[in-house]
Amino acid sequence: MHIKLIGVVVSILLFCVPVTGQQQDGSVLERRISIQVKDLPLTAVLDQISWQAKVYFSYDASLINTEKTFSLQLLDKSLFHVLKKIFNPEIFRFTELENQIIITKKAPKEASSVARPDTVPVKYFFLSGKILDRKHLRPIEYASISVFNQPVGTITNSDGDFLLKLHPQFIDDTIAVSSMGYAQKQMPANQLLDEDLIFLDPISIRIKEIKVTAISPEKLLENIRANFEENYSSDSRLMNAFYRETVKQDGNYINVSEAVIEILKAPYYNSIRNDIVRLIKGRQSQDVQPFKWLNFKLQGGPFSITQLDIIKNMESFIDPDFQHFYKYKISRVIWYNNDPVYIIEFEPINGHSFPGFVGELFVHRETFAIVRAQFGFDRTGLKKATPILIKRTPQGVKARPSFVRYTVNYQQYQGKWQLATAQASIKFKIRSRKENINSEFHSVSDLLVTNIQNTKLKRFQRDQSFSKRDIFVEMIGSYDSQFWENYNIIKPDEDLRNAIQNLSSEK
Repeated sequence: MHIKLIGVVVSILLFCVPVTGQQQDGSVLERRISIQVKDLPLTAVLDQISWQAKVYFSYDASLINTEKTFSLQLLDKSLFHVLKKIFNPEIFRFTELENQIIITKKAPKEASSVARPDTVPVKYFFLSGKILDRKHLRPIEYASISVFNQPVGTITNSDGDFLLKLHPQFIDDTIAVSSMGYAQKQMPANQLLDEDLIFLDPISIRIKEIKVTAISPEKLLENIRANFEENYSSDSRLMNAFYRETVKQDGNYINVSEAVIEILKAPYYNSIRNDIVRLIKGRQSQDVQPFKWLNFKLQGGPFSITQLDIIKNMESFIDPDFQHFYKYKISRVIWYNNDPVYIIEFEPINGHSFPGFVGELFVHRETFAIVRAQFGFDRTGLKKATPILIKRTPQGVKARPSFVRYTVNYQQYQGKWQLATAQASIKFKIRSRKENINSEFHSVSDLLVTNIQNTKLKRFQRDQSFSKRDIFVEMIGSYDSQFWENYNIIKPDEDLRNAIQNLSSEK
């Protein structure tokens, strides 16, 4: 049976030690300044900027006309924006070294999109903001923010906030912002240095408004499978990814664990190899609030979340051998990245013993690629899935899943659709009459692919790889300062930030 689920281990709590982390700063070129000058020479203008932004400038005076005068009226703009008004970005480059900005001329025919060997440490730009629905002014969660035609990006959290860490080589490139049901928005990356709010326009489509040949959901599924080779890579890929695992007990965070991982992505088509995951660096707060009664642990961690790739693992609702266990219907068509997308709803047919899923498939109308899937269990499915989801409980303790939802998204890169994000959200009811326990645990696991490279690697060393039996929180260390450096992550939402800040204030 093709069902890939995240198992859970429940064990007695022995001890807990609270720890926390800190956020590092981004580029000094992000600092905001205001400047109003008229007919001042370059040296005087740079002096004013230096005083406001608390930076120093270094340049070869023989390459720059320091007597040239400037008139500027800029209010609350990034230092990068201001410098581009003074120095032609097609000719000059700004390199950061601590609080010093080195201004040099670009080499002839140097392409802005090609990375140079760095002679000084590179300081990434930290671009942050909030994505809102223009019509209702509501935050848009899990919207994608990425460099156009590059495998570099992040997503918004549940508050619509994002943080994108960008190498300077991409600062003049185009950023694409997209979400299901909205028109894609494109903008220069450096515009995010001066704008905090991005508005997306909702788009609704009626099926009759699109000229399509009548198609049944069964035929659509057949087309999905027939186009696997065209839509998904037959080569191995090396993916950098961010993974976060959180657990709440009765609404309070009791564990937050995060890691940067590498995924050796096996070919989608005609391959029996499995994906392999290894840890680059990880951290945890063992308890943001004290545990009560039980220690709740997820088994498999980053390995299990990669199994939500329904294309690679041929989940039951797209597997032709299991299709007769489901009923399907095309419910509607929505807009995604400026293309129509079919939505297929599916649910299990009653009378079968295996725990079939209830959910939706989002299918690109032109390529028949699955761009998104969200699925879970109804009440009957939850009961059938209990032995798969819960691996171990203490004697006298009863545990049952009360909610399961999985979400997986794909993005197009180099003409092929690649795994982009995945999330597993699971709730459990825990009871023990003897110990007077009646509690709810809620685990959320998130995966964000932040970069993709071609590779000839076939495997990682065995002692570096995660397995489905590993418990993630037992394999990583505690929080430390400057931890994430330039790795892209999912920005914590307000609820999670407050929990960690409260912990920090209690230390």
